[in-house]
Amino acid sequence: MKYGVLFATVAVLLTASALLQRGWQLLLLWPAVSFGVVAVGYLHFGPIVYGKSSRGSLSPFSQLILLPYLLYLWSVWYVLRLVKREPAFNQLTDNVLIGRRLLSHELPDNINHVIDLTCEFSEPYALRSKSYRSFPILDGFAPSPNQLREWVHEAAVLSGTVFIHCAEGHGRTGLFAAALLLATGHTKTPAEAIQFVKSRRPMVQLGHRQLAVLNAMHEAK
Repeated sequence: MKYGVLFATVAVLLTASALLQRGWQLLLLWPAVSFGVVAVGYLHFGPIVYGKSSRGSLSPFSQLILLPYLLYLWSVWYVLRLVKREPAFNQLTDNVLIGRRLLSHELPDNINHVIDLTCEFSEPYALRSKSYRSFPILDGFAPSPNQLREWVHEAAVLSGTVFIHCAEGHGRTGLFAAALLLATGHTKTPAEAIQFVKSRRPMVQLGHRQLAVLNAMHEAK
């Protein structure tokens, strides 16, 4: 909810500035629309507003409409990638790695499957060329418990090495990794699953919504 309110506020301020100042500042209507669409996604429609296909690419139309917001988002991601000392990925179990979104040249050779939890990025070609699955989740959000269970069960039967990632490898990745540990019997409780994930990737941090969904999925098994 807080992201939706924040982006809606930015959209309203940009719109007001454009309409009050007129002239070249009318160009601010483009970023206003961009942030407004993302706000609507957070407040109601979900990740569908990004138009990400099952093959991991954002639709050209969505990229055009959302370009001002995406430029901001992508710039922040690239800066964080350069300044953070956190590893790009960590080993969770013998056949599961978790981490941030990778560039093509960063993908380890031994990866057989890629599970992409982002909805705001197109997946680099090298990752899409593997056995690829797009399970789009808004940043800071979570799917329904039933949807999470369905996705996790699909991941649990994969043979070979699986790489699970979101943008930074913290919230959405932490949620999915913990759910996978529970589904495969590696851990017995959500708290134990989260602690195990954090022992492998210390900066993992689930939000309240993500914790609630993980607990609901576990209780409904």
